[in-house]
Amino acid sequence: MSAMPAPGAPRTPPKVRRPAPAPRVPTPAGVVAAFQAEPRSPMIERDGDEWLVTFWWADADADEVLLFVNRLTDERDLDRSLMERLRGTDLWHLSYRMPGDWRASYAVVPKRPGRPAPWRDLAEQVSLRAALDRGLPDPLNPSTMRNRVGNTVSVVELPDAPAQRWLKPRGPLRGVLTEHELDGRRPWVYRPAEFVAGGPVLIALDGEMWVGEQSLPAMIDNVIADGLIRPPLVLLVPGGDRLRRWAELNGSGGMPDWLADVLLPWAVAGHDAGTDAADRVVAGQSLGGAVALLTAAERPDAVGGFVAQSASLWQEGLAERAGAMPASARGYLEVGRQEWVLLGPNRELHHRLAAADVRHDYAEFNGGHDYACWRDGIVDGLRAVLPPATAG
Repeated sequence: MSAMPAPGAPRTPPKVRRPAPAPRVPTPAGVVAAFQAEPRSPMIERDGDEWLVTFWWADADADEVLLFVNRLTDERDLDRSLMERLRGTDLWHLSYRMPGDWRASYAVVPKRPGRPAPWRDLAEQVSLRAALDRGLPDPLNPSTMRNRVGNTVSVVELPDAPAQRWLKPRGPLRGVLTEHELDGRRPWVYRPAEFVAGGPVLIALDGEMWVGEQSLPAMIDNVIADGLIRPPLVLLVPGGDRLRRWAELNGSGGMPDWLADVLLPWAVAGHDAGTDAADRVVAGQSLGGAVALLTAAERPDAVGGFVAQSASLWQEGLAERAGAMPASARGYLEVGRQEWVLLGPNRELHHRLAAADVRHDYAEFNGGHDYACWRDGIVDGLRAVLPPATAG
């Protein structure tokens, strides 16, 4: 077996200004009056063919308040995401006009008197992102999730956003979730109650994001119960800290070979994983989405399926490597319409795969680089690559 992938050189995505400013609009007086009569956040009101979404924050001590909404906030124009204070009150507000199928996570970052703004003078992208990722959830919004750094953030969704029917657990896990040690990692293995030895295998990257309150095992239980997929053995591979993740999940980190030569043989030997490459799927988001594509493209001897969500195709040469996918592969590719850096490259890859007769489903959702959206899309991906046997 090969060793754990050697760390590659960490790279960061290009910091590109939004091609058009986010659709911020003045908060109407009627919305202000409605909030004062019945506080709730965000307030969602129909506005013609779209919806007016108004966020509120109560904070008497803040000098400034930044509203960080996934992919509406432009990290190169943060002043445009500063909330406005309602004169004579401790209330701050900001309104956007959005289509009805939009969903996003968001957090609030206040500036305190006598202290520097957490988002200013941070020219280096990693430090800026760390400050924004530690924003505060909206206390008036009960809908929350955990972001990549483990921070609780809020979720806004409009009436036409795709229904996340499989997200909520319907009871205790029916299968068994166990944690293991392998080659310096601590992967989880979920064996659904319905899994049959030698059956399909799902590798989920950034596995720490899929255990706990946002449970991929629970979602898989739900779609199995609904008869929508063949029950897979699930291998949840942790991404580790920021530096390790950047090193190992970039296009030169060697992760596809580690999955094929270390993880899968281990799962066959100790967990009854199937050996048919056509029934082995790698699922990932962002950098993990790129790894899912590369594994299916470059290790077809071991993996035949991919679920790639918002794949980081900004990396030089990666789209070309992923586009060399064998026609035997089966996959699912999706990207957010708010992802101005990734939308074009993912569309281009979709067309390239279609021209090469690679069977795959392609989707665009109205959202950003966001687990609030990916936690629904991953189920769509599994339904595409692991349909029930009766589906043909």
